Amino acid sequence: MLDKMKGCKNFILASGCDMPYDVPVENAIGVAQAVYETDSVREMLKNYVAEDEDIEVELPDYEHLEKPLVEVFTLDSATCAACTYMMGAANEAKKTFGDAIDMVEYKFTLKENIARCKKMGVPNLPSMYINGELKFRSLVPSKEELEGAIRAAMK
Repeated sequence: MLDKMKGCKNFILASGCDMPYDVPVENAIGVAQAVYETDSVREMLKNYVAEDEDIEVELPDYEHLEKPLVEVFTLDSATCAACTYMMGAANEAKKTFGDAIDMVEYKFTLKENIARCKKMGVPNLPSMYINGELKFRSLVPSKEELEGAIRAAMK
């Protein structure tokens, strides 16, 4: 990402909403080091290979659901503002539709849910899927938009 910038003048690195969630201080130090000592960090990481947890997750059989399934993928709706709003929209829809829909939140704070995000190809957090199909990505839907998408899935 730094390589895509034309320069670092006036560059502000803001922590993400995951910072309050028990992020080790070493992570923040590593990010600062990557910004200020880019070449040495690049050299340190040139042979790094991320460890794959290889966690198996089973996806629902979306083709044979008895009722619409709303899946909300978040960092954590308790600590991330955008995730809180996305989950709030889903909760309101659940109040409206009641038992006519199923709803679940997958928090990125759990390794199993990270594996689920990878398997489904979730592009951004928060994201909302209905019956396994990405419907809302980063932008929180209005009540009308979400209810319309759920009604369309009921047909």
